[in-house]
Amino acid sequence: MKRLAKLTIACMLLAAVAAPNAARGQEASAAERFAEQFAARSRSVESILCAFTETRHMSVLADDVVRSGTFRYKRPARMALDFDSGDRIVMTGELFLNRMAGRTTTARMNSNPMLRQMQSIFGACMTGDLEALRQTGRMSVTPREGGYRVVLIPESRAARRYVSSITLDFDAADMTLDRLRMEQPSGDYTLYRFSRKRLNVAIDDAAFDAN
Repeated sequence: MKRLAKLTIACMLLAAVAAPNAARGQEASAAERFAEQFAARSRSVESILCAFTETRHMSVLADDVVRSGTFRYKRPARMALDFDSGDRIVMTGELFLNRMAGRTTTARMNSNPMLRQMQSIFGACMTGDLEALRQTGRMSVTPREGGYRVVLIPESRAARRYVSSITLDFDAADMTLDRLRMEQPSGDYTLYRFSRKRLNVAIDDAAFDAN
């Protein structure tokens, strides 16, 4: 009887040790599959044209602020979000432009940690640069229905003042970005959803002009 009890305890201890190891193995396997598909499929993407919806959740407001528009991306790392309202956001390797309600402001990318974080993440997501994505923070990958979810926790203390976590959802079919959610330490967040994606279409360079 004592021997049976000892065997039972030993099995329980082995199970307790094996369970976390198995979970880590599954996570590593998911990360490896994601890395392989992400690099292979994103490498061929030179441009993206799609619709998007931006949702801003702020605790001081009773309702979320929702806006829609057209998203354009073109190598190397040029992005423009043109809202149906006439507002726009343009990001290049060096410049950030924000036009809202007829007023335009510009900033250098290296002047603001949050801007650098956004530009690095968008650029890495569109080009399949996994190393650049890893450099934005601690990264975890989990499978989800129809794709992968990547969660980034910024390592930079300056960046964490603006962004506590970034959640990215990728479509397994072409490894393009479906959703991007940037959460602030306060719990407020900005969520982008991308739809009706067209890859490798002709996009005029003028679409990224800072005007």
